Amino acid sequence: MRDSVRNRSMRLPRPSPYRSLTLIVSLLVLALLLLVLDQGGLLGPLRAQVQTVLTPLIQPLRRLGDSMGGVGQSLTEVQQLRDRVTALEHENSQLKAENIQVHELRQRLDQLEAQLRIEKERGWQLLGADVSARSPDGGRRMLMLNAGAEQHIRPGMAVLGQEGSSPPTLIGVVENVGPRSASVLLITDYSSAVSAKVYHQNSVATGVVQGQWQIGSRLKLEAIDRAQPLAQGDVVFTAGLTAQFDNELPRAAIVKDIPIGTIENIEIDGHNQTADVRPFVDPDRVTYAWVLISQNE
Repeated sequence: MRDSVRNRSMRLPRPSPYRSLTLIVSLLVLALLLLVLDQGGLLGPLRAQVQTVLTPLIQPLRRLGDSMGGVGQSLTEVQQLRDRVTALEHENSQLKAENIQVHELRQRLDQLEAQLRIEKERGWQLLGADVSARSPDGGRRMLMLNAGAEQHIRPGMAVLGQEGSSPPTLIGVVENVGPRSASVLLITDYSSAVSAKVYHQNSVATGVVQGQWQIGSRLKLEAIDRAQPLAQGDVVFTAGLTAQFDNELPRAAIVKDIPIGTIENIEIDGHNQTADVRPFVDPDRVTYAWVLISQNE
């Protein structure tokens, strides 16, 4: 008996269908009433008061939404700009590489054109080579070429250089040769001695050009007879007699009439006279040189 009473007390009351119907009818009536009032203009003051209350709350939310949209747009623009900068940097790198290649090709073309012009004018057979290294210390003035015995270079051959509008000038003599390299003793080295001559008016004076690199890559023209006329500005050429010198280097005879430089100062030394010579080309600045392989007779 007690269990049946307890079960009855725990049962939930069923919703009355009349109550639900009443709620629906009330809502319809309220909606109809609000519609009539709105059409009659009676809800205007109430709507204005609601807007007055809610506007301060809605505007910050609206600004926040606008700012969030602006942030998203700014981030997109920043990423687009970064992508553009990356693309331009890549394009710039490619252009720089292409400019370097164009410069190197133009430089090589100028060197080949100069070689052809010299060979045509002088009847020489030249071999062009890049300077790959220089003497690391101040003991000797030497450089290394990236061509050697495989390109028919031999010890004793003359090495020429050119700067700007200068003539093709003797800058050294091949000393040692490897299969694909050659070491060159520069004429500015103190141990270098090259037979030379100077044309002055109708006379020819002969002597020896000695290296003087210790005083600014200069040369000294020595063993000139005092009776031979010399003047500042006279051009010094090779005399083609180098093979007659008693040197450790087994030099071949350097062909004659290769320009060397111009006379600056002249000094009298007993029965002889000496002269300071400024070379047409500073051998220490040469990056490309020609080896004189042969001369057409």
